Amino acid sequence: MADEIDPRLARGMTTALKLFTPKSGAPNPPSFKYPKEIAEAWNQLSISTVMGDVWGREELDPKNRAMITIGVLTALDKPAQLRQYITGGLNLGLTREEICETILHVSVYAGFPAAIQGFQVANEVFDAQDEAAK
Repeated sequence: MADEIDPRLARGMTTALKLFTPKSGAPNPPSFKYPKEIAEAWNQLSISTVMGDVWGREELDPKNRAMITIGVLTALDKPAQLRQYITGGLNLGLTREEICETILHVSVYAGFPAAIQGFQVANEVFDAQDEAAK
């Protein structure tokens, strides 16, 4: 029985693959570096909790969850994570306009500096995708 995968982790992996796999390519999960002493445990915990328990719920569709996450990460000024979730939102079918409107909406609640940083990150993601498409 020890070889069975935890259902939360399995649900999280399935969700992460949907979020971080471009329509035209192989999975491209976020790559953050953690100390080797905690990396495996942290990855299992975060995938099980974030992707399995929260993103895996059916009450909101993944595109709405991506928009909420983009808004929150913009407000919290977390550009590295924001970059990953903007890419993930595009993978899920969000348009560039929807992403920009999400960031614009945040500006009145989190401030213009947060939105300016969010737009900068979005522009970097859009430019990288345009360059990769050439």
